[in-house]
Amino acid sequence: MAQEHDTAPTGGHAFTAAWAEEDLGPTAAPFTYRSSSDGHGVVIEGDCPRCHGRTRTEYTRGLPGTGTKGLLSWLAGRSLEPEDDAETLVREVYFCECGHPHPNLPPDAPVGCGASWRITTLVEGGTP
Repeated sequence: MAQEHDTAPTGGHAFTAAWAEEDLGPTAAPFTYRSSSDGHGVVIEGDCPRCHGRTRTEYTRGLPGTGTKGLLSWLAGRSLEPEDDAETLVREVYFCECGHPHPNLPPDAPVGCGASWRITTLVEGGTP
C-alpha cells in the first residue's frame, strides 16, 4: 500500500489531504541527510510520501532513544561519519512535519498530515 503514496501528485503538496494517523511502512521516496549548520546534529529532508509536502527532521547527536544520535562519538568528542549517521537514520520512524495544518489536525499533533514511514533511500547531501 505504501507504493501508492510514493508518487507526488501533479500539483505538488496535497494541501487538502485530511490529517490521518497512517503508517505507510517503508517508502522508496528519496531523503537526504547532512550535518546541521552548527555541526551538533543531523538533518533529514524529503517529501512526505502521503501529502508530498517538504518535511525536515533534525536530531541532536547524543544518546540514542532520546531523539539524539551517536552517544559514543559524542563522548569521544568527534562527530559521526556519514556512514554512521545513515545506518542509524534508516532505523528511525519519521513523521510528516510539512508545516501545513491539514484539515482535521488535532490540537496536540505536529503540524503535518499525520503520516509516518521508514526511509529506504537515504543519500548524503543537501544544504544547511
